[in-house]
Amino acid sequence: MPVRVGALAAFAGTVGLGTISAGEAAAKPAKPEAPVVLPGNIEVPANLNLPPELDKALRGLALPTIPRPGVAVKPASGTVTSGYGARWGAHHDGVDIANRIGTPVYAVTDGVVLESGPASGYGQWIRVRQDDGTTGIFGHVDQSFVREGQRVTAGQQIGTVGNRGNSTGPHLHYEVWNAGGSPINPHAWLANRGVHL
Repeated sequence: MPVRVGALAAFAGTVGLGTISAGEAAAKPAKPEAPVVLPGNIEVPANLNLPPELDKALRGLALPTIPRPGVAVKPASGTVTSGYGARWGAHHDGVDIANRIGTPVYAVTDGVVLESGPASGYGQWIRVRQDDGTTGIFGHVDQSFVREGQRVTAGQQIGTVGNRGNSTGPHLHYEVWNAGGSPINPHAWLANRGVHL
């Protein structure tokens, strides 16, 4: 069974694994025994013949998993108070998750921040180009911790729940827009990624 580590190179440098001279490197290019699987944790073959102390230490590590494409998390914890669809004679383009002001708001997927700041109706929003090309909109946020052009990862805190703009109480309003610029049902989009509100 392979050992799963996130920073084998650091360990290899510490114990002198794979250290060869420049001449040896040119004469004998290194050939990995097994392919490296990325993104995610690096797969290390079990037959590396590591010193016993290092082998034991590596197998005992509980390193965090690096998010893979398609990984998604809940945008915030709380109670869903309004879903996608008809509401009060109009169409509600997102899902509302009620919680106290200051509750963490998370990037749902890896992505890039498109906007962070004031927005009509939303009070203050954060817009993120998500890993599948959709745009996630986080509305009514109290504080934003990101800026335009910043890369974010799934589960990274990007702001806090607020009560700004056209709001009936503290909550996060989360929308998903497709690449064509139309809102889609965030419940269904999240469910397709294994996230249930």
